[in-house]
Amino acid sequence: MKKRILTLMLAVALVLSLAAGCTTNDPVSTTTKAPEQTTTKADGGDTDETTAPAADEDFSVGITIQSLENSYWAGVFGEVEALIKEKGWDYSIQSCNDNSATQIQQIENFVTNQVDLIMVHPSDPNAIEDYLKAARDAGIKVMVWDDIMENTDLNWVLDNTELGYTIGKAAAEFINEHYSEDNMAQVAVMNYPQTPILLERETGILNALEEIAAGKYEVVAQQPAIDAQSALSNMETILQANPDTKVVCSIGAGGDIGANEAFMTKYGGEIPDDVGIFSADATQQQLEAIVNGEASRASVGFEGSNKKTAQAVVDLYEKLLKGESFDDQNLYRPLLTINADNAAEYLADYE
Repeated sequence: MKKRILTLMLAVALVLSLAAGCTTNDPVSTTTKAPEQTTTKADGGDTDETTAPAADEDFSVGITIQSLENSYWAGVFGEVEALIKEKGWDYSIQSCNDNSATQIQQIENFVTNQVDLIMVHPSDPNAIEDYLKAARDAGIKVMVWDDIMENTDLNWVLDNTELGYTIGKAAAEFINEHYSEDNMAQVAVMNYPQTPILLERETGILNALEEIAAGKYEVVAQQPAIDAQSALSNMETILQANPDTKVVCSIGAGGDIGANEAFMTKYGGEIPDDVGIFSADATQQQLEAIVNGEASRASVGFEGSNKKTAQAVVDLYEKLLKGESFDDQNLYRPLLTINADNAAEYLADYE
């Protein structure tokens, strides 16, 4: 077992952000050490100590992701943290706040601390290739979430163009049902083009709309929305400029949740049949909105719930840590459209 020295950084801040789905602007992390887990209070007060379950294997894991402000990531990594604690592994979960320089520093610290596995959700894939190579040269297993990269043991990825197309297809079918060439839908797209994979999703959305609902819609706005608060603000601005906007396509949960709140306010909680939001991630909040008949109409999920996604990724951690190999460096995740027909089934998994 390698030397285990993981710096304890803002554990309570992460726990609170996971529960609330948001963080401050500072990089956020949580670190624990098995078998004795120590949590330092954010206010600098006394330290609470609890005993974690004995680990089957004495592993240490370093995780760095773009942001915990996004509802999807906050939810999934709350579950990931719980599973890792159950195993008794040392771990550090850190947010780089979509800053590649911060993420590079986090990766370097993981290498210095000789963790057994690094998992990265890249802010800028090109910026970290050499640092991932250094980690592998040091004997550390490397897994990347969402991007196809060279210096990894495993890339856990989506076909993001196909994901976007699946979102757009659901929206286009809705448009065909409620709109026509004489009554065109005004569509807003909640995007995030500065991240390449999310630009791919937006491209897929636009391709599906054009192929399936051509002549029955017009895109009146394209606004960045990676978290619900910015999406709400941007959607309010869109509705002021284009009050007849009734269809939203979002690259992720933040755009969906924020736009739904804007529509709920606009219509006093009584959503018309021709208003709909179509997105990715299928978080608990999104599924609740679908079940409750709010503006959210469909969301494309992956494993089915935060718990199932967390279990899937931690299973991959364990396989890598125990030396298992994969037939392909790129492991693609499934796509699952969740709507009013099946949302209650998947929402039950959150209870």
